[in-house]
Parts: sequence; structure tokens; C-alpha cells
Amino acid sequence: MYFLGIDIGGTVTKAGIYDALGQEICVSEDYANILSAKPGFTERNMDALWLSVCKVVQSAISQSGLSNAQIKGIGFSSHGKGLYAIDKNGDPVRNGIISSDTRALKIVQDWQKAGIDQQAYPKGLQQLWTGHPVSLLAWIKQEEPENYEKIDAILMVHDYIRFKLTGEITAEITNISGSNIYNQKTGDYDSELMQLFGIPEMENHTARVITSSEQAGGVTIKAAKETGLLAGTAVYGGLFDVVAAALSSGVADKRILSAVAGTWSIATSVVDELNIDQTNNYPYIWGKYCTGNQYFVHEGSPTSASNLAWMIKQFFNNDQSVYQKFNQMLADKSTDNLKYADEDALDLIFLPYLFGSNQASNLKGGFYGMSGHHTQDDMIAAMYRGIIYSHLIHQDRILKLNPDVEKIRFTGGPSQSEAWMQMMTDAGGLNLEVVDIKQAGCQAAAMSAAVGYGVYKNFSDAITANVPKTLNYAPNRYQNEYLRRGYAKFIALSETLAKLE
Repeated sequence: MYFLGIDIGGTVTKAGIYDALGQEICVSEDYANILSAKPGFTERNMDALWLSVCKVVQSAISQSGLSNAQIKGIGFSSHGKGLYAIDKNGDPVRNGIISSDTRALKIVQDWQKAGIDQQAYPKGLQQLWTGHPVSLLAWIKQEEPENYEKIDAILMVHDYIRFKLTGEITAEITNISGSNIYNQKTGDYDSELMQLFGIPEMENHTARVITSSEQAGGVTIKAAKETGLLAGTAVYGGLFDVVAAALSSGVADKRILSAVAGTWSIATSVVDELNIDQTNNYPYIWGKYCTGNQYFVHEGSPTSASNLAWMIKQFFNNDQSVYQKFNQMLADKSTDNLKYADEDALDLIFLPYLFGSNQASNLKGGFYGMSGHHTQDDMIAAMYRGIIYSHLIHQDRILKLNPDVEKIRFTGGPSQSEAWMQMMTDAGGLNLEVVDIKQAGCQAAAMSAAVGYGVYKNFSDAITANVPKTLNYAPNRYQNEYLRRGYAKFIALSETLAKLE
């Protein structure tokens, strides 16, 4: 028997087919047409998104050589938050909005000034973010009232695709629990949160919540014709991609920290109970983990390799081969006890905030400390350091909440660079294990279907049966001290700039 995992990211849609033991048969992918009609807008046409899913599913089935009857279940992994609302006819109300969208920044800032974030936190356990459904719904109510009136169901991206496959309107728990309309303590939607965010009308437009391995329905005849799937094939809840990364990395308890780098920098810890930190009143981001009785707490921001991708696009004609040059440059800057650069190099600081910040909403990206002697290599090395420093902000916050972390499991595109991973390990000061899985989202999505189908008793059994291969790195004390000195300068600069209006 085989299972299909559909992974819907902000820029790429993938479909992978896996056997019952989690072995990959094939993966098909299609790049999204991201729409940005105005500054801060990041959208996808929802009809085009569905066609993209149909395309990759058809391609995966064709590549696999399997019959559609051999696929026993379908699961999902998707980007979190955002908004993919449908009307009473099941049609898109407007373009879907991706989580990196910042159009609602003014609304969020006004909420913060009014203390709405502090009032909402005890229930939603979320930081306010421009890409939250509540922020986007408030923006639509204000700027597109005619569309606001059409909304019949609040969905996230995999909820919409699940609806297209089954005709059933559902919301998956690991993703909807981070929406800020969901009360983490009661385990249900919260009308008082909706009232607080100025969208009380949405109380009657929520979707039935299902677990990651719960069957939402079966593939309809219409969807079967469009995707090449067999009508009636079971469709399961799926996963928020942060949870998918942790699941495919084998993270089952608080001893292992899941770290992801790509467009976003993310650190995730899995715990057995809500442990709301009271020592510094820091608003950690919580959600329900796929195991059913556990929670995940995570930190994330769009401050990762997307900064390098921007640099390559703007100054290297989008030549992807320059990554090899960058990696060699990092490796060449090594000595026995001092790696990457000398002390003076730490004065050149890159703030990786081209697409957002995890320090303050008014911070922008850029270099500080430039002198005439600096070279292109110096700038690239500073970019790598800045991205790692931003990741350390997330990591250190999670470690403060959960000091029982023993090691890190790392996934994402940067994991292909040994020089970068050693640098990340040295800066973090913990043993780091790079997970040898190229399509973590698809694999975890298929795993959710396998659990739902009954191949595994639960996700804990699935994790035990699918222990990933890893490439292990150990930190160097001298290099840790060196990079942490640079980190202190990075934090000091960020905090100073954050005070500017």
C-alpha cells in the first residue's frame, strides 16, 4: 500500500508518494505564481493553486508507475496561518493570502499600542502577526467589506485543498490552533478572541476541527477526474509545516529541538503540557502537536536563507552555482581555533530583515560597519553570520523555556552546506544532527495518512518506526565563543536601531 503526501509551501507545491514504511517512491513539484499587486501583498490565486495541486498529483502518480487504487490515503503539510476563505458556494472569496503577507501591519501595530496582544495572549497563546487569519480578516473587513460579507468559512491553505478533494469543510488542529481565533486552553474556537480583534461576525464561519490523522472524507468523483486519484480515497487532516518538520525529524519529546532554515528560520520544541513562561512574560507561540496530547512551542521569522536568495538574484544574476563559491569561502576562512574570520570581521554586521524581523517590527535589513577594505567575501560571510544570529534569537528563547534540550535536529535547504551547518553548530553550542530527508514535508504528510489508515497505532509509533538518518556535527568551544561575541554586537545594534521611529 502507498500514501500520497501533498506539501503546499509559500512558493512551491509538491506531491510525493511513499510506501507504508515511509520510503519515497517519487516526488513532483510545481512553482507557484506569487501575486504582489501592492507592497506587502503576497497572494495566490486559489483556482490556480488547485490546478497546481492537480498537476503535481497527476505527475506523481504517472512517475510512480502505480495505479491510483494502490494509494490508500492522502495527507498534507502546508505553510501556517494566512487566509484561504470560501463563500457559501465553496468558491474562493478572493485570492488566498500567504503567511508572509504584511498588508495588515498598521492594524497589528494599532492592536499592540492598545494592548490587544496582551489581552488576547492568555487564550490564543500567539504573538500578533500580520499573516494571522485575525489580522487579515480585520484588514478585509476594513478595506474589502464586500468580500468580508461573502466569507462562509475561514480556512488555511491545506484546509482549502482538503475541501476541494472531499467537499467537506474542515480545519486541521496543528494549523488552526495557531490562528488566534482558537483557545489553546479550552481546545475550541473562542468568540471573545474574535470580538477582541474586531471580527465578531466570524464566530459563525469557522470550520469543524479535525486532528492530523482524522479522516475528513473521501475524494469526490469530480476531484478524482481532475487529479487522477481514485474516487473515495481517504483524505486525512495533515500538518502545519512546522509540525511536519519536527515529525519527519523524529522529534517526540522535549529532549530534541527541531530547527528549520529556508525562507523562514524556525525553532520548535515538543512538550507534554502548556508551560506558560512567567519569568520574563515573553509571549511564546504555542500550538497543538499531532500526537494529540502534546503541544509544540515555536519561534519563527522570515529571516533565513531568503536573504541570500535575494542577494543572488540581485547581484549574481540568480546564478545558483555561486552557493558553492560561498561555501568554499566559509571553509577557507578556517583555522584551528578561530573560524570564519578574525575579530575585526565581527564589526561588519548584516541584519537579515529584508522580509521581516524577529526583534522589532520597524527593523529593516542591511549592512552596518562597512569600510573601504571590505570585500564581497566579507559581505557574504557577514550575511551568513547575520542569518545564524537571527536563528540564535529563536533558539535561545526556546532553550530558556525548555532547558532540557540535548541536541538539535535540523532540516531545510541550508543543511546541504557542511560549512554553514558547522558554523550553525558552533554558534548554537549544541550537537546538531542534519536530517537526511530531502522532502520532509511530503514524507510527514504521507505519514499522517499512514497513521490515519492504521499502518501505525499513533504518531509516536510512526516516529519510532521512521527514525531518520542524520549527519552529526559537534560544536567547537573556541568558535562558539568567537561567534557569540559577534552575536552580542548584533543584538546591541538591533536593539539600538529598534528604538528609532
